[in-house]
Amino acid sequence: MNVLIAKTVDECEQWTDVAVVVDVLRAATTVCALLERGKKDVLVFGDAEQAVAFAKAHPDFEVYSELDLPVAHEDNSPYAASRSNARKPALVVTAAGTKAVTCARQASLVLAGGFCNFYALAEALTSQNKDVLLIPSALYGTSDDVEDGLCVQALKDFIQGIGTPEDAIVEFNNTMRYGEFMKQGPKTAEKDAKIAFKVNGLPVVPQITCAKEGYGVCHAYGTPAPAQWLDEPPAEASAQEADEPAEEAVQEAETPRSATKRIKNFFSDILHAAKEEKAELEKSVQPAAAPEKTASAPQSDDLLDAVLKQSQPAASQTPRAAEPAPEQPAAPADKPAPAAQADALREKASGPRQSVTLPGEVTFSGKASGFGGKAKKKAIVLFSGGLDSTTCLYWAIAHGYECEALTVSYGQRHDREVLAAQMIARNLGIKHHLITLNLPWLSCCSLVDKNQTLPDVALEDIPKEGIPSTYVPGRNLMFLAIAGSLLDAAGADAIIAGPNAVDFSGYPDCTPAFFKAAADALNRGTKMGVTEGIEVLAPLMRLSKTQIVQLAAKLKVPFELTWSCYAGGQKPCGHCDSCKLRAKGFAEAGIHDTSLD
Repeated sequence: MNVLIAKTVDECEQWTDVAVVVDVLRAATTVCALLERGKKDVLVFGDAEQAVAFAKAHPDFEVYSELDLPVAHEDNSPYAASRSNARKPALVVTAAGTKAVTCARQASLVLAGGFCNFYALAEALTSQNKDVLLIPSALYGTSDDVEDGLCVQALKDFIQGIGTPEDAIVEFNNTMRYGEFMKQGPKTAEKDAKIAFKVNGLPVVPQITCAKEGYGVCHAYGTPAPAQWLDEPPAEASAQEADEPAEEAVQEAETPRSATKRIKNFFSDILHAAKEEKAELEKSVQPAAAPEKTASAPQSDDLLDAVLKQSQPAASQTPRAAEPAPEQPAAPADKPAPAAQADALREKASGPRQSVTLPGEVTFSGKASGFGGKAKKKAIVLFSGGLDSTTCLYWAIAHGYECEALTVSYGQRHDREVLAAQMIARNLGIKHHLITLNLPWLSCCSLVDKNQTLPDVALEDIPKEGIPSTYVPGRNLMFLAIAGSLLDAAGADAIIAGPNAVDFSGYPDCTPAFFKAAADALNRGTKMGVTEGIEVLAPLMRLSKTQIVQLAAKLKVPFELTWSCYAGGQKPCGHCDSCKLRAKGFAEAGIHDTSLD
């Protein structure tokens, strides 16, 4: 599952996987309030004139809009929506939020929300095995609504196991936008804000299905949309049909019911197929028998196919044709209560995830040509020549990035990993930067000082021994700073690194929190960060070493060229933390490590 944030309108209009429209103040929150109120028929319009024409043809509809419309309407107020008549249908049209919804019509699944349904929305997204595009509605507006940007970033971070929505809300409360909205906004500003910023206070996820006429039909995630609005004819046609014989009118009245039945059957089939697929996946993750010396994963093991979905093999840069948009999936059959949703998701985010998808920060859908033929993005890959960083490099190439590799020599007790990095970069034909640092104080580290003994700790005790002597003070902080400088000079879009918070030695600069903070700093302190926005991606952060090995085999990483051992020498020592964790990963994956030959 790749999660990215839209930066242009074109990206939104060409996106074909899952799209999420976020409009905190106030359209998405208003729609959530209407559905939570119990309304069965809620339509959103991106075009004001079309909305007015529809409202005139359907006077029973309540209209919610901040625009000055020539029809009776309520303000686009979540507070007003929460007090509305549940039995009356509703129509919503705004300057930006509803336009974003209707413009994402190419997506296979369109959801909406904000802080008000945060955990429910996160749960819906994590149930999908598809790439996700988060769309801040500010892209379609005339002002920079920072709350939308903060919400999409918080949602992305939370899904990936870092950050909380509460942190984003605190940050918003310190912005000028907050003060302006509360002082100069609508009369209901204070009440609207209270609803909009109550995290998961409206635990309903609007799913939007686009009708032929261009408007969106809102319904609770996983439930069928009201068929009559999907098949709604133009107003003039409705007036004409009013003169038809009574028998034909009866036939027309039966159509919505039959359509609803067909849709229910369709979603039932989808759910059944999803359960069968899940059962097959659970079978596939059982450890396979160790094959004879081969660097390929077992044929039956498709554990990480989702990671490579729509990506190109490392040896090819030929763009693939877009996959046909799949039908809309149903929500899980047993939906937990809102409180249970929140607790489950918080627990999921707090501990290491053993998922088969990548929770790292990803900006591409996997298509080598990018969004709708957009030129490939450029990445700076922090590259040591070890298993993890080499896997990241091959992963970046497979996901369509133009890569430059950055290796830092900081006085390591051996140069085997630097030589490995040079050889791999040369074989791939990519630009390779080798930077040498002369920092005498790094001699406190056993990776630098040859006079120190490398730790030899039992495998099960590696993460429990505190911070080991192999920790290099501020290493990743320095590396990211250098990579940020190179990114700025090269006009790149992302920094990709291989830290891991599952099977690692307990280094403080390999945690999700550290990398999130580093990404924030780089986005505030670089030209590319301030003007374009950059990504600091850690695609292996939540993968076990076993899963990393399986992913590397899928990407055809040349294991024999990589070097992980802390000690150096002709062959890996087999005693250091790195050797033990690597051996564990290969053994559990059932894959032979050709670097030992």
